[in-house]
Amino acid sequence: MLTITRTIRRIVRLARPAARSEEGAVAPLMGLMLLMLIGCTGIAIDTGRSMVVKARLVSALDAAGLAVGARTTTVDYTADARKFVDANFKANYAAATVNTVTATLSADKSTITLAASATMPTIFMKLFGSNEVTVKASTEITRASTGLELVLVLDNTGSMGQSGSMPSLKSGASSLVEGLFTNSPTDVFIGLVPFSQAVSIGPSLTTGAALSLPATYVQATSLVKTGYTTYYTGCLEERTGGLDVTDDPPVLLNANSLFKAYYSPDTATKKEVKAKDSEAQVNDWITPTWLGNNYNVFYTGYGVDEQQGPAAYCPQAMTPMTNNKTKLLTAINAMTAQGSTFINIGAVWGWRMLSPNWRGFWGGDMLANKQPLAYGTKNMSKVAVIMTDGENSFTPKYYSAYGYLSEGRLGETKRSLAESELDDRLKKVCNSMKANDITVMTIAYDNPDASTKSMLQACATNTSYYFDAGSSSELIKSFDLIRGALSKLRVSK
Repeated sequence: MLTITRTIRRIVRLARPAARSEEGAVAPLMGLMLLMLIGCTGIAIDTGRSMVVKARLVSALDAAGLAVGARTTTVDYTADARKFVDANFKANYAAATVNTVTATLSADKSTITLAASATMPTIFMKLFGSNEVTVKASTEITRASTGLELVLVLDNTGSMGQSGSMPSLKSGASSLVEGLFTNSPTDVFIGLVPFSQAVSIGPSLTTGAALSLPATYVQATSLVKTGYTTYYTGCLEERTGGLDVTDDPPVLLNANSLFKAYYSPDTATKKEVKAKDSEAQVNDWITPTWLGNNYNVFYTGYGVDEQQGPAAYCPQAMTPMTNNKTKLLTAINAMTAQGSTFINIGAVWGWRMLSPNWRGFWGGDMLANKQPLAYGTKNMSKVAVIMTDGENSFTPKYYSAYGYLSEGRLGETKRSLAESELDDRLKKVCNSMKANDITVMTIAYDNPDASTKSMLQACATNTSYYFDAGSSSELIKSFDLIRGALSKLRVSK
C-alpha cells in the first residue's frame, strides 16, 4: 500500500542523519536499530489488521451481491447493496468505517459488479505520520447458466377450496413461474402435476404402451344422450407389486408395468356406474378387468357433478414440462379443488416427469427437447416442489387410484393402517428422488398434523427447503422464497 511505503521511507529518512554522523557510536546505532525494529513491527501489525478488514469487506460484498442479485425488481442496486454491506460488515471492527459501496448491473443483466472502500485508523503507523489506511475490495456476481427441469406437485384436493386457499396457491405458483421466466431463459422447463386421490396424465398421453385394457370394452359415447360427446379424462389407477414407488416406465411386453384406466363405480357394493352427459368427466373404459364385465350402467341425467361420474374426483390433467410460460400460467389458473389427499400419488408422478426412464412418453415439448434429460446432466438441475395442505386420507366410501379401501390394494383394509402405508410410500418416493440427485422442496400449508409436517420436512433435500406456511400469505411467500433459491447465483470472482 502507498501509505505503508511512505511510512518506511520516513523511517529511512529519520535514520540517515544518525548513519552519516561522524560522532555516531554504538548506543545511537542501537537506538536507530530499535527505532527501525519498532517501526517495522508496527507496520506489520497495522498491515495485518488492514488485511483482516479487507477480508471482512470482501465477505460483506459477496453476501450483498448474492442478496441483491437474487432480486428481479431492484431498481437501485447500489442503495440495496449498501444496506447489505452495512448489515454484514461487523460494526466497529478495528474501528474501520465503510466509505463507499457501488453496484453495477451489466447490460445483459447477467452479472453485478460490486466495489467498496473502508478506512481503518492505525495504531503504530501514526507515529510516522500515517493516521489511517484505506482498504478497497471488489467482487462480481454472476447468475449461473445452470438450466432447470422443475415439476410443481400441487394439492388440488377439496380442502383447498376453503378460505381462499386455491387463489393463494394459484398466485404463489404463478409468481414462481413468472420469476423463473424473467429474461426469457431458454434452459428452464417447468411441469405441473395437480393431484387429489389420483393424477390425470391427460387423454392424449394414454397410449397402448401405457394402458392395460380389458379383453372387452365399449365406448362411453354409446351410453350418453344423443348430441353429446365424451372422452377419457386421463386419470389412472396406480400399479401394484411395488411399482407405485418407482420410476419404472410402462413396457408393453410387461403386463404388470402397464396402467389401468381410472373408473369410479357409483358404490363399492351396488355394482352400478353413473354415466354423465357433459364432456369433461366421463371415461371411455367401462369394464376394467378388476370390476368384472357384468356391472350395470345407467344414465343419471344432465347436471350430475364430477363427484358422481366415472372420473369422480379426477383432478385437472398434468402439464408436461415446457418452456412456454403462457401455457403454464393457463394451466395453473384452471386448477380446481376436489377429492381426497394422496400425496404419494402426486409425488411419484412428479418423479416420473423428471425421470429419464420416461423419455419419449410425454410428447409435445418434452419429446422435441428429448426430455427428461439424464440424471446428473452437466449444468442442468432437476427439482420437485411438493405442496399439500393436509394428511394422506383414504376415505372408505370414495374411489381412488388404489380403488376402494375395502379392496385392500395397499395390503390393508383398515383406514389408519392404509393411510400409514400411503405415508411410507411417500417416504420411499422422496428418498428415491433424492438418491437420483433430484432436489426436493416441500410446503406444508394450513397446518397439517405434526407427523405430516415432520414427514414433509424429512422429504425435503435439506431443512432449508422445507416451508411451513400457516396462512395464505405465507403460502405465497414460500413460493417467492423457492424462486429465490432456484435463482442459482454464484460468486464468479
